[in-house]
Formats: sequence, structure tokens, C-alpha cells
Amino acid sequence: MPEQLVKVHFDLDSSDWHGHGGESLWAAPVVGTDWRNFRIMNSPFFVRGVSFQDVVKANAQEAGFVFEFETVVERGGHSTYMLIMETSKPRVDAYWNMLEKMGCSYESSHIDLSVGRRPLYSVDVPPCADIYEVYEMLERGANDKIWMFQEGYAHLPKASQRPRSVR
Repeated sequence: MPEQLVKVHFDLDSSDWHGHGGESLWAAPVVGTDWRNFRIMNSPFFVRGVSFQDVVKANAQEAGFVFEFETVVERGGHSTYMLIMETSKPRVDAYWNMLEKMGCSYESSHIDLSVGRRPLYSVDVPPCADIYEVYEMLERGANDKIWMFQEGYAHLPKASQRPRSVR
């Protein structure tokens, strides 16, 4: 039987850079929680503080399958970064290939800004990726004017789990 998905709605400040008053994410009901807890099944483009695979508590908003976000119940271990592309596709692809090798994936869309229409990526960093290495690559891309980025949520490993770099 296919998994039943619902939409969990998150209120946003429409005066923020993106201009949106809300965003809805796909989510799967967590068995045994009486349709109160839902596992987020995609990465947000604008919502901060939540990532793919997080479990959130939400209340029924409308008749049907739309729920209003209340709080994060359990972290799924993923991190999310939002990227707005600044340059041509070949340069983006070269940088993206490095992030992909680190285990990252993305969902894409476009956003209309005062500087024109730009590609928008919601980047998922899985728990197996080195979040510090990924962040360094995101900063490198920003410094090279490939993209602008913001952190949606960073799931940081405990100090004892942080990989040691050899420099």
C-alpha cells in the first residue's frame, strides 16, 4: 500500500527576502500518533528550522489533508541550505558536482527577484555527509559568485563525532 502523504503548512513572514507568506511541505503521518506527528518528506525552499526527515507536530487546518505546523518533535539528522544561483549553468554544474560527491541532493525551482528570475535550490545534506566540508564548499561557491546561500537548518554532530581534518 502506498504511503499516504499530506501537506504541512508553515507560516512565513512575507516581508522576508522571498516574499512568501507560507510554504507547504509533503509529509507522511507517523504511525500511532493519531494524525498529529508527520515526517517531512521534502526539503524546504524558504522555511528555516526544519529539514527532510524531521518529525513535526501539526494540527488539522482544513478538511482534508492540510495541517498547520506546531513544533519539531524529532530531528532526522539532515541539514538544509537554500541557494540562489548567480552565474551560468556550466559553472554551477562544476560546483554542484563537488557537493553531490559529498552526498548532497537538491530540489529546484525559480524565484523572481528584483535582479531577475534566478534558479533556487533547496539542498539536502544527509547525516552521512561531513557538514563542515559541505559548508566550506557552500562558502567557496558564494565567494566565487556562483550562488548566494542561507542556512535553513544545520544538524551538527556532537564534538566527539566531528571528523578531524588533516591540515
